[in-house]
Amino acid sequence: MTHPRCLRMSKLTLGLVAALAAAPVFAQSTSAGVAGLVTSSGGQPVPNAEVTITHVESGTVSRATTDASGRYNARGLRVGGPYTITITKSGEGTKTEEGVYLNLNQVNTVNADLAGDIAATNLEAVQVMAVAGGSELFSAYKMGTGTNVSRETIESLPSVNRNIQDYIRLDPRISQVSKADGAISVGGQNTRYNAIRIDGIGAGDPFGLESNNLPTERQPVSMDAIQEINIDVANYDTTISGGTGAVINAVTKSGTNNFGGTVYYAYRDKDMVRKELEGVRFNGFDDEKTYGMTLGGPIVKDKLFFFANYEKMERSAPGISLTDSPYGRGSITDADIARAQQIATGYGFDAGSLNQPANKTEVEEYALKIDWNISDNHRAAVRYNKLEQNVVRFPQISNSAVSLSSFWYQQPKTYESWMGELFSDWSENFSTEFKLSHKEYSAVREPNSTLPQIQVRGFGGTANNSLYFGTEQNSHINAVESKELSAFGAGTWYVGDHTVKFGFDYSKNDLLNYFGRNLNGAYLFNNLNDFAAGRVNQYIVRAPRPGGSYDDIPAEYTLKNTGLFIQDSWAVNSNLTVQGGVRIDMPDFSDQRLYNPRIMSLYGYDNTQLPDDKLVQPRFGFNYTFDSDRPTQLRGGLGLFGGAAPNVWLAGVYQNTGLNYTEYTVNNPVGIFTPNTNPPYIPTAGAGARQNVDIAAPDLKLPSVWKTNLAFDHELPWYGIVASAEVLYTKVNNAIYFERLDLYNQAGVAATRIGQDGRELYWNAAGYRPSTGTNTSVQNGQNLGGGQVVSGKANRPSDMGDVMLMRNTDKGEGTQFTVGLNKPLTETWGWSLAYTYTESTEVSPLTSSQNTSNWGSTLIGTANENVAYDSRYAIKDRITGSINWKKAFFGKYNTSVGLFYEGRSGRPFSYIYYNDLNGDAASTSGAGYFNDLFYVPNGPGDVRWVGGAAMEQRFFDWLAKNPELAAYKGQIAPANEFRTKWVNSFDLHVSQELPGLFEGHKTELALDIMNVGNLLNKKWGRIEDYGFNSTARVASYAGIDPATGKYIYNFTGATDEPTVQENNNDKGNTGVSRWSMQVTLKYKF
Repeated sequence: MTHPRCLRMSKLTLGLVAALAAAPVFAQSTSAGVAGLVTSSGGQPVPNAEVTITHVESGTVSRATTDASGRYNARGLRVGGPYTITITKSGEGTKTEEGVYLNLNQVNTVNADLAGDIAATNLEAVQVMAVAGGSELFSAYKMGTGTNVSRETIESLPSVNRNIQDYIRLDPRISQVSKADGAISVGGQNTRYNAIRIDGIGAGDPFGLESNNLPTERQPVSMDAIQEINIDVANYDTTISGGTGAVINAVTKSGTNNFGGTVYYAYRDKDMVRKELEGVRFNGFDDEKTYGMTLGGPIVKDKLFFFANYEKMERSAPGISLTDSPYGRGSITDADIARAQQIATGYGFDAGSLNQPANKTEVEEYALKIDWNISDNHRAAVRYNKLEQNVVRFPQISNSAVSLSSFWYQQPKTYESWMGELFSDWSENFSTEFKLSHKEYSAVREPNSTLPQIQVRGFGGTANNSLYFGTEQNSHINAVESKELSAFGAGTWYVGDHTVKFGFDYSKNDLLNYFGRNLNGAYLFNNLNDFAAGRVNQYIVRAPRPGGSYDDIPAEYTLKNTGLFIQDSWAVNSNLTVQGGVRIDMPDFSDQRLYNPRIMSLYGYDNTQLPDDKLVQPRFGFNYTFDSDRPTQLRGGLGLFGGAAPNVWLAGVYQNTGLNYTEYTVNNPVGIFTPNTNPPYIPTAGAGARQNVDIAAPDLKLPSVWKTNLAFDHELPWYGIVASAEVLYTKVNNAIYFERLDLYNQAGVAATRIGQDGRELYWNAAGYRPSTGTNTSVQNGQNLGGGQVVSGKANRPSDMGDVMLMRNTDKGEGTQFTVGLNKPLTETWGWSLAYTYTESTEVSPLTSSQNTSNWGSTLIGTANENVAYDSRYAIKDRITGSINWKKAFFGKYNTSVGLFYEGRSGRPFSYIYYNDLNGDAASTSGAGYFNDLFYVPNGPGDVRWVGGAAMEQRFFDWLAKNPELAAYKGQIAPANEFRTKWVNSFDLHVSQELPGLFEGHKTELALDIMNVGNLLNKKWGRIEDYGFNSTARVASYAGIDPATGKYIYNFTGATDEPTVQENNNDKGNTGVSRWSMQVTLKYKF
């Protein structure tokens, strides 16, 4: 019998041709399918032949009969195998193929040439394919692009995170743009546009808060419970919803007639990670252990089966140190902390310490699945899973900041889901699939204190060096909850050469977002002496609007979507298959009832407006199979794909109305400090009170993109190696960006001046005054004396805070070209090698969960511009390679080696100012939206310099060493035009099977080494870039020369350089630029 993971196409004269191919048809399904053509020895179609498809390990049987054209179809089959397929026609013959494996979301083609009445013939020359990669598989139904990752591949490749992202990266078109966060991007698209599903149910972050697309650190179901992963980059099946980015669907394991399972334990500690890198000691964890078990088997043989999984991860982390950074911690000493603690005690509260009792992260997962073979024509499954996670978070721990334990908080999260599905064959020509699911998600922060936020700055003579204690301002109240009901139904009708599929999907999501930022108040002190004296530099607090209550503040709303779809797959002839269809999505949002007449009078917008337009998505695909000695195909398609914007962006429309709360900002108040938060100090009405308002443009549409691909696949003469070349083009139909309306006055005037580079400037007169003395940069709120105070957004109405308009753009596109070679996985080995080139543009990177931050992180020449720059997420060049090798040196006990390589160009970055050049945001230097792209002086005398000719010379000497930036002399340097260093990394997996305690049992010992090259050389495998905003600061804006209108710059020479990036909000230091290893012991029975 042939190995089930070997790809090989036999000649028709051998009889049965089994070509199991990547033909995505069940976009949100958990099943597989099989179809084919049965012919006689003379090549004529054989009608009324009986096809029996048996899943050997569970006894599940599906039957089909060929039609007048000799074609048959079967859907709703279990993923995996092995299957036995028998095709019989009296007088024509019987053909049987064993060891057939079927892939998730694919129709696998099994054709038969019946040559005479030969009973029960097994054709050993026929080999079956079902391997990861997709592009190496040939089928009339393969049109789009994507990758399947089989269970064998999951087990053979390295991973210490036990995270689905470690396997998604196998698709050469997908990049981990932030390895520390696990954020993935397809072709430079926003990382939040990806959809992750398990068993067809959305398993992603329901609010869009996390850049890794998951609600928790790991996916809600353990990788040991995953049977297979399907990654769709461009799939023209109309059942696809949310396909603006990648659609990743994993199917869970099912029980069989054989009892079996695993018990496993994985361990790593700080000694299994490179200790020091660039002077920074690893402090991500002391130790991390994961343990769990799986168990599956029959409840009733051939009828009812179960599969269960339990897993728990525990991670303990070391304490915070003031000296574990080469920069110290903002020049803050133990004596400074002791004094701050003493002052706080005098005020009657505990500021906390650097001690970390019970600093442990825990993730616990449960899953149970029941499969029921109701009859040969009906099959059902139900699944339940739950994940509970608790993470201790340490905000404001950086090279320039320290926080004490009162400032820290715990972040418990819970994800729970129920799912039921039914597959039915109602006749030889009609089958259905139905799915119903419910899921709940909760994340409620638990701060260590109930205090206002307190920031004391100015340590070491640097304004931004800060000590934080009290309750972190975003955690005063911070709770999100989601309850989602989903339904899916599809019917498939086989009519001759046509396969017609139609159906619906529906979702209803009840959401709560209580973002109570600054409800306890936030105090800023310039130094410890001011803190002791109660001299507040700035105080910010949110409170219910006059006459309102705290119940008005949270956003509670419901999002619904109804999708209808229909498509026809037409086998035009033996060479050409085409597929065409249309999908309609009809979103529905609950009403936002707090109408703000002030917004209408100022800006002409109705703040209760919400998106409600339907989206019609036509899709077309084709596959042409050439008549050649070796499998060769041309495939491609074109389609429109819509997806939902992250719910947290839309939550702003419900939560930031200007009426459900008021935010007060008071500078230099006298005698107001109090640690009491019940209630906090509320300024008198009108004192610094401003409305923060988020608005959806009246014609706002949810994100959608056009995708088209064209690909050529050919099997080479050696070892079944497949060569592929493919181009994928993506064009924005509707994307989202934000416009800041509070720059404008009621007459629609925003700018107070035009800069020498042509950009609008928004400062008051003081913001243009040349800096003198020690004031070498312009800062909002800066007191210049003589009654002059620097103020940005000079034309803003005094009662307006942040007024953000969410609107559409059709700008932005991307092109990816991929070439690859793949040697499919066999009993002993397999490998792949691919290169992808990417070009991508976007208007806004949309990096945040807050709309003001989404606007602020968009790097600009002129504020609110609708201009597409290079994408912040695009990895221009990416090379991937993997190799898997297995051999049994001792009896039946395999030795396995898996290696994954990634070489990629660096992340994009931009050059900006140290401060706010254009005055578009009322912010302090500690929290400013410093997003102004740098104007590169054309030469000496083009701008003025605070330090005169000597400073000017230092700048141009520095510029000469940066020729990429110097190329833009006399221009604003474009966003994301520049790249950090190339990155190479190798990950290694080695495992050895050993005897178990009983016959048929095995013990497996595995070692995973991530970034193994760094183990050999500390300079290898390092990821260096510019952090979250991907910006390098060059100089400070120091006013405008009144005589010439030229900018005044301050250049100290302390420009930003790329640094090793390893930190993650949940995990702290992840060590992704260091070698790390993990040992796993698994008992299999």
